[in-house]
Amino acid sequence: MKNHYLNRLAALMALGLAAVPVSFLGGCGGGSAGTTQQTSTTAAKTTVQVNMGDSPADWMLAFSMNISSMTLNGQNGSTTVVSVSTPMEMLHLMGVMQPLAMVNVPQGTYTGANITLGSATTMYMDPNTKSLVQATIPGPISGTVTFSSPMTVGSTPMAMGFDLDLASSVTMGSNGALSMKPIFHVTSGAQGSGTPSDFMDGGIQQMMGSVSSVSGNSFVMSSMQAAQSFTFATNQSTAFSGVSMGSMGTGMLVMVDASLQPDGSLLATRVQSMIGNGGMMGGGMLTAVTGSPATSLTMVMQNGAGAGMMSTYFASGASVTLNSSTTYQIDSDGMDMSGLPFTPVFDANHIYVGQSVMPISSSGMMSGGMGGGMMGGGAMDGTITATEMMLVPQGLSGTAAVAISSGTAQTFSLTLPSDSAFTTMTSASQITVVQQPATVVSGTSPITAGTDLHVFGLLFYDGGRWKMVAGRIGAN
Repeated sequence: MKNHYLNRLAALMALGLAAVPVSFLGGCGGGSAGTTQQTSTTAAKTTVQVNMGDSPADWMLAFSMNISSMTLNGQNGSTTVVSVSTPMEMLHLMGVMQPLAMVNVPQGTYTGANITLGSATTMYMDPNTKSLVQATIPGPISGTVTFSSPMTVGSTPMAMGFDLDLASSVTMGSNGALSMKPIFHVTSGAQGSGTPSDFMDGGIQQMMGSVSSVSGNSFVMSSMQAAQSFTFATNQSTAFSGVSMGSMGTGMLVMVDASLQPDGSLLATRVQSMIGNGGMMGGGMLTAVTGSPATSLTMVMQNGAGAGMMSTYFASGASVTLNSSTTYQIDSDGMDMSGLPFTPVFDANHIYVGQSVMPISSSGMMSGGMGGGMMGGGAMDGTITATEMMLVPQGLSGTAAVAISSGTAQTFSLTLPSDSAFTTMTSASQITVVQQPATVVSGTSPITAGTDLHVFGLLFYDGGRWKMVAGRIGAN
């Protein structure tokens, strides 16, 4: 199976190298990221929202890396984006993006970026033993991203997206050791749409974090997977759920939708309170469910915030305890759930291996796990007693026999890659995708039949079949 991984990843890397619009020079084992020039102080500056996302790597369940440093390089020298080690888990960003930093960038033309990564940790499932394997890729990993065409920063705030082609970036040797030579696809867009689902133009959807301060009609939120805290303004159009500006307090855990404004600020369009000070929330994919109704779960961690949560838990395992007081919720933010051809259900009797969930606890996360392992392998780092369990959107990739057009309502089968971790866990080679009129089709529309694509949405098991309500579909 290692040879199967090698063959597939080698083919993907060959394809990625032929098509990738940027190059990342350098590899594992250190090396200089290049001489850093001094940034010009005379040029006018504009806010640039730097985002990070992931293209699919189906055989992995989690991939956590530390961005040690990052600079943008252009005619006015270099501008620092990241200067302190910042953890990023990439699998939960399949097909989407989240802000890494907001930077005041001198106006002018930019030709590339320097990025240095620390060591990375991945969790994947052995297809033969169906046990989880945790592996570390040593760092530092340094290199230079060269844009295929220069990007201009003018007077209008903009977003710049760095999409890590994970499937083409990580290879497995014959001895099972992993190595990484990152390949990034870089895009940019000017502020303008004002919608959270449009991250190309500065939209932010379902960003997780902790409130660190509140002042008037704005608040500051810190995220474990960002290089800085973010200030969000609110107004009469901001939708609040479980909280208001008057009741918001330090330490509260929230989920935020927002959009980049013409003045470079962030306006929150939706704020949802998840749990108060002293609580925690996590995120990841289920690898085991015990009991019917379920009484305990194991999951691979991909996200988190709050008491007891540490970035070292990413790409590791966690035990989740459920009880009769645990409540269940479907996170349908940004999803069109109307007129579905099935009834979506998520509760203690309808929670399954392969689903992505968010356990929320009022008591925080405890270090150490139960049972000494996860399905025969992998690290178990934390224990969560769930006050609430939330089903959250996730990404899967594959091919469809139909064309995908924006604004279309249709149901189609997505055929999954044979080495998909989801297929290994569930034995499912296909899922049914429900595309709604509001489903975002990113990139070129239509996506032709047979194209490798990814679908991001809510996954249910209904009537003996896996069914996903798609929030976003895009070509790989």
